[in-house]
Amino acid sequence: MAEFNLQVNYRAKTGKSYRKELANKDMVPGVVYGKAVGSIPVEMEYKPLRNILGQNAVIDLTVLGPDQGETRNLKVLVKDVQVDPIKRVYLNIDFHQISLDYAIQVGVPIELTGQVKGGILQHGLREVQVSCLPGDIPRGVTANLDGMTVGDTITIRDLPLPENITVLDEPDAMVATVVAQRVEAAEPGDEEAGEEGAETAGGAQPEGENA
Repeated sequence: MAEFNLQVNYRAKTGKSYRKELANKDMVPGVVYGKAVGSIPVEMEYKPLRNILGQNAVIDLTVLGPDQGETRNLKVLVKDVQVDPIKRVYLNIDFHQISLDYAIQVGVPIELTGQVKGGILQHGLREVQVSCLPGDIPRGVTANLDGMTVGDTITIRDLPLPENITVLDEPDAMVATVVAQRVEAAEPGDEEAGEEGAETAGGAQPEGENA
């Protein structure tokens, strides 16, 4: 399991105007949640987040107090990320405090590799829900499509997952399947037009000619 370090500052202000002020400084607001800490409003630099978000990793979070004198070190996971749908920039990051000694539930992304032999690939689940210790969270799991043909299916039970994690999804839940390509049926008018064309080409004679 990958682990990253991130430093954030305690955030004393809220509101739309302050969020805009943070954005102008290339900073992002967020909140740290947890049973031991309640909720801690924070703010952080934008750039370090690019290397952390989407990694499914434990983060060693350092929270600097309002006066830079009080420091808290927490183990967290990214819980939620709000993204501007137009500008595609981070608007808010929520962190969840964890303990390395207790199992947690988390989604592990599924990556499909390889090529199917024929038919059309249909996707099912794109991540598998598991329970495990934070240090055992897989960064991802791979499903190989090579050799699959029409009628073949990959389910959760087929994924190569470590033995030290508990899978929470149904074993028969579909990850990927290959279906036959649909053939468009001919319109009724097309068939009649074809018959008329055959008569003109093979049986009808031009006007003025004798058989």
